[in-house]
Amino acid sequence: MFSINSRSSLPIFEQIVQQVAKYIAIGILKPHDQLPTVRILAKELGINPNTVSKAYHECEMAGLIYSVAGKGSFVSETTEGLDSVLEDAYSLLASAYQQLIELGEDPETVQNFLKRAHS
Repeated sequence: MFSINSRSSLPIFEQIVQQVAKYIAIGILKPHDQLPTVRILAKELGINPNTVSKAYHECEMAGLIYSVAGKGSFVSETTEGLDSVLEDAYSLLASAYQQLIELGEDPETVQNFLKRAHS
């Protein structure tokens, strides 16, 4: 289910965090679903277990998941963590929009681009 893009400028642990948030947002991961163990996910992705552990820690700090000692990591029941991730994404979008406007782009052109990008 999880994958990494070695060409991405985004660190691997952040790619995992984003994917956890995405899978929660679209309903693939549901409240109380168990995530793969750190060792299993690290092995599947061919990465260091510390990277997965850091990603899971970040997910837990964001409220996306919770850990149960000796049992693993599970998807949180509340959407507060997802709200935080969405807020960050909208903040990035607003910043990019503002940068385009400052570069002289017409707001309608930017909006049309976003509509086409979604299609």
